[in-house]
This record gives sequence, C-alpha cells and structure tokens, in this order.
Amino acid sequence: MGPAVASPVDARESPSIQETPLPALTLPAQQPNFNGFDLTSALPPAAILSAVTVPLPQSCSGYLGAPGTNSECLTTTGMSALSIQFEDCGTPFVVCRCEDAQMSMDVALDRFSRVPVGLRRYASTIAVMATQTAANAYTLTTGETHFFGDCAMDTWIHELTHAYDFSGTTSYASATSAWLNALSTDSCVPDAYSQTNAVEDFAQTSVLNVYMLIFGGNLPPGFQTACMSNQLAYVNSLPLFNPETLFGNTCDIVNSGPPARERDPPISLDPSRTFQTLPTADADLLPTSTHPHVQAATNSSRHPVPCFVTWATCVLPLLLFWI
Repeated sequence: MGPAVASPVDARESPSIQETPLPALTLPAQQPNFNGFDLTSALPPAAILSAVTVPLPQSCSGYLGAPGTNSECLTTTGMSALSIQFEDCGTPFVVCRCEDAQMSMDVALDRFSRVPVGLRRYASTIAVMATQTAANAYTLTTGETHFFGDCAMDTWIHELTHAYDFSGTTSYASATSAWLNALSTDSCVPDAYSQTNAVEDFAQTSVLNVYMLIFGGNLPPGFQTACMSNQLAYVNSLPLFNPETLFGNTCDIVNSGPPARERDPPISLDPSRTFQTLPTADADLLPTSTHPHVQAATNSSRHPVPCFVTWATCVLPLLLFWI
C-alpha cells in the first residue's frame, strides 16, 4: 500500500513512532463541557452547488480494513466519497463516509457547510466513521479530520480550528509565546477538555470566540470573560477571526495568517452573503446540544474526551509512516 498518515490510534499501535505527550494545564475549568449550547442554528450553511461521487482517495481508503482488523471502516461495510462544491470556494472538498456511520452524509455535509468559510478553507479530506462508544473525532497535521459518531457543531469548529492551527509552516498558533503567556496570566480555561493541553485549549477557546463574534461579544450562559480574558484576546487577534472574512462569501482571503488549503475564489461570488451579528437575546433561543459526550472510554486507543479526539497529545511534527 501507499503512504498513510499516522492518526493518534496508529501512533499508539506502531512501535516505530515515538509519542511525546504535551503537558496538561492546571488552570481550573469554568464548565465541565460545552453541552449547554449548540451553534448549529446560528451558523448559516453555504449552499452546495454539486455533490459528485468520486473514487476513494488514499486518505480514506487507507482506513479500510478486513473484519478482525483494528480499522476505522471495514471492507465488508464499505465506504463512499463525494466531491463537494460549495458556493463560496472554487475548489471542491472531499468527504468520505463509512456506510455504517451514525452521522448520515446529509447531516455531515450540513454541518461542514455551516463551518464559517474563513475556517473551512483550512480543511482537507473529511472522513465520517462509525463508533461503538460515544462520538469523538481527531484531526491530523495534514488537515484531514475523522469524525466518529454524530458529532455536534462545536466539534466541527474545534477540529477545523486544529486544521488551521496545523497549517503554519514554522509554528502553530497554539505553540506561540503569546498563547503560552496568555495561559500563564489567566486563571481559568473554558471547560474540562481544555485542561488537556495548550493545543486543545486553543481549539476550545476558538469555539467560544466564534460564539462571541456571532452574539455581540457575549459568551454562552455559564461562562465568564474575566478569568480567561487573555486567551480570548489572543484568539480574537488572529487574522482568522476577522468577522468580515471568517463569515464571508469566499475562500479567496488575503491576510497574514498561515496559508489555507483551499484558496480559490468561488465560481460566482454572492455579494448578499455578509456578516451579521445576532441580538444577544437570541442566544437564549439556541438549542442545547443533544449529542452525548464521552463519559468513559471502552477503547483504550482513544482519549475519553467530549466528542473530539485529536493528535494533540502527540508530537507536533507531522507523523508519516509507510505500510
């Protein structure tokens, strides 16, 4: 077989890969999780211009395996792939789905389309898989993201924030001295999963920042700004979070941030797609998340985390091996 990129699962199973955990954060968590809000209805979807069946790319077929193997999708189950052309990007994205995945292709495409274009353009291949436990996900340094089970909207924002974070050529946004200084001067982190390490905290803070941009600077109920003001200020200062481009109508964004994986302008630019904040009162109308978070891990090769498993406890350089 050709090259395959190591996932956190692969890293644990391959004796040739050395895993170096990142240090956990000791700051207290404001909330146990993000179950109290759901961004889905607040993020308008980008229209899908075309969805064409394509052969499985290696980035997906490499995770197919025979029954009895520790593969993410069994050959007896099957996997399909679609090339998705969104209205705001000139280059299509590829979304693969294992046929027994709890998240349907329609649901996956709807959630993917709701990721703001300024962030979505950092995504690579999306793979939707089944899970026997609770919903979880991970993102590779290549920008490829694998979702297991029915992951909620905050998880999509979280994981594609990793795709953005991993796109820098010299450093990661979550590894800068400015981010580490923000952590050293604040007195809390958003939730329990943010305590995993600085990388996961960055992705969780990104979710809250998206919420704040939509709802006029207000955090979800139960969260306070004061104890994590430096984290929020750092994230909001990044070019990614310019609301006019983050919530804009094109992948063709010129800023000082890291290069995106999808940068072509749309076939036809829609000038009516403009950024609008929502009244603060509307935040109370958002449905809370109904997607379960992990309570206990039954598969020791994955982290027991709330609907996302990332490579971030592993080494920062790209893990690449041949099988």
